[in-house]
Amino acid sequence: MKIKKNISYVSVALSLMWSGIYANAAEQYLLDTSVVSASGFAQDVKDAPASISVITKEELESRPVQDIADAISDIPGVNITRGKTGTYDFTIRGFGTGYTLVLVDGKRQNTVNGFHENGFSGVDNSYLPPISMIERIEVIKGPASTLYGGDAIGGVVNIITKKNPDKFTGSISIETQAQQHYNLYGNSRGVTGYMAFPLIQDKLSLSLRGKYFGKDQSNLKWPAKNLTNPYASHSPGEYKIGNVGARLNWTINDQNNLYLDGEHYHQYSDTMNTSGRQRRSISAFDRNGLVLNHDGYYTWGTTNTYAQYQYTDQTSKSGTPVANESTVYVVESKAVMPFDFNTFGSVMLSTGVQYQWEGFRNDNENNIDKGKTLEQNIIAPYAEAEYSITENLILTGGLRYTYSDLFEGEFIPRGYLVYHLTDWVTLKGGVAKGYKTPQAKQLSDGVYRVDNGDIHGNSKLNPETSTNYEIGAIFDVWDYGNLSITAFQTDFKNSIDQDPYANGESMPNGQICSGGTDGCKLVVNRGKDRARGVEVGMDTATWNGFSANVSYTYMEKHDKSGDYTNPWGGTRYTNLPRHIAVVKLNYTKGKFSSFLKATGRYDTLAQSKGGSGRAIPGMMKYKDFYILDLGFSYKMTQNSTINFVINNLLDKDFFEPYRYEGSKGTSYANRFQDYTEGRNFWINYKLDF
Repeated sequence: MKIKKNISYVSVALSLMWSGIYANAAEQYLLDTSVVSASGFAQDVKDAPASISVITKEELESRPVQDIADAISDIPGVNITRGKTGTYDFTIRGFGTGYTLVLVDGKRQNTVNGFHENGFSGVDNSYLPPISMIERIEVIKGPASTLYGGDAIGGVVNIITKKNPDKFTGSISIETQAQQHYNLYGNSRGVTGYMAFPLIQDKLSLSLRGKYFGKDQSNLKWPAKNLTNPYASHSPGEYKIGNVGARLNWTINDQNNLYLDGEHYHQYSDTMNTSGRQRRSISAFDRNGLVLNHDGYYTWGTTNTYAQYQYTDQTSKSGTPVANESTVYVVESKAVMPFDFNTFGSVMLSTGVQYQWEGFRNDNENNIDKGKTLEQNIIAPYAEAEYSITENLILTGGLRYTYSDLFEGEFIPRGYLVYHLTDWVTLKGGVAKGYKTPQAKQLSDGVYRVDNGDIHGNSKLNPETSTNYEIGAIFDVWDYGNLSITAFQTDFKNSIDQDPYANGESMPNGQICSGGTDGCKLVVNRGKDRARGVEVGMDTATWNGFSANVSYTYMEKHDKSGDYTNPWGGTRYTNLPRHIAVVKLNYTKGKFSSFLKATGRYDTLAQSKGGSGRAIPGMMKYKDFYILDLGFSYKMTQNSTINFVINNLLDKDFFEPYRYEGSKGTSYANRFQDYTEGRNFWINYKLDF
């Protein structure tokens, strides 16, 4: 019976909870596809109370992956675009990286809200541990604030890493990417390494990790000869990242496990032209992190308690002045307890409390809070129960109370229902609330940043909230494959935006705009946004070595301020494709495997690159995007593998300058959304030992 099956899952959860989960789930796949992020304990993805996708380590190792957006790009509901420094930004169901919580083994990686400015995405989505130490990546689509807090208003990306083993193991990977058009796009190279070994057998072990990646600048230029800076606006310059880390793991006894993890991460990023100011901008990020974690495995349940410290600073090397510091302390304790009521079903109860201190400092000359550290204390108790009512029906309900010393407290509930209609049809659906406080720097009445005019804060800002509705079905078509279909709608209230004002004009906060010819912008709450769409995913079984993966997303997001009655009304958002499709054909025979992948993004409204988001006169939409990639992999020996990928197989040119007359005279934009590189060749060699 399904109830007894769920009770067996409880025993799996007791042995795998938290760090144990993160380490062993891929090795102990007792379930069809095991996930931990949706509820905090191991369960089949079909039973998970969320729309969740999994990227395996095999997928990550078969193609070029340098950041989180690279890793999750093929998932339904995800859209990726190139940022101004060459890294990728991503949205999940229409909400960007600022609304997505990134975790490594359940520990947050996000900096303080508002740390990144003016279109620079920085370290939050560019950071990725060495691929060789990743077991899998789990992606929750839609609000997960009940379990994870305000930063998870749009979703969660949880990177699950390997456990320290009981014997010596390691891996080293070397890669290079060569551009066919090396005069336009930068070549890259990188190396990652991971090794782990016992210090005291079955008691104490140590793992070490490291990564370096470097990419040369691009050389894309506008056709005009009289420009102060001839390079294409926000085209990527030189880019370098590096990180080193270590984890010391102590198995105290069968019931208690402790680890200490430390890491340093450095990123150097460069954009060739900041558009309106026509200057090059170079920034460097440094991050230090420390985690002390305890896992308990007891007869009554499991516990996880940890303390985390993270410090990130950003400094400018030239161009745009930046001097930001982000400090985060997190302490959290959680317990997971199973209850079996025999004929009345079973319950898995998760309950805990989280405390978080955030400090943000910005020493830019034009910042009203220069020299101050803006602080916020957040405390949040939460509980969630997953009730297996019958052998086929699972009900999940959860509630979080978030208190911030900058705002009043807020209750964040969610409810979810899973029904196994037959052995091969599962129906899922639910409602979840999201909640996110404004950036601390936006709460001061005065100028906090200068960018094409003065940008003023607003002490009357309210937190952003969302309500997400989703319903879906999963079909296991016997031995032929599986199909999933999910429809979703997210209603977003109090979204934070900017209203423009002319020089000398009075603003609602009582101040007079003194931004000169560029005017001013006042940060305000909008009334309502709505994102809705349909996600389709299909994976086939393998026939004679062939298999296929298909995903399709239909998505729209509208600003519905002033239009609450018409469900189809409002102004459609720019930079978000209406249609995204990925089709991947795979072939495996013995030690050889290959894939052919087609990706398309269609019907995307255009806007200028960077942080301003201005419209482009005469260019309403970007040209449709489509690309073909071809990859090969050969396992040379039991421990060594070589991968080769031809990106942009057809050598499609995605750089097409468009000239227009803007507020500052003649300007240029690209007819395609991204500066996607021409044909290039990626080679990777991996040695396990």
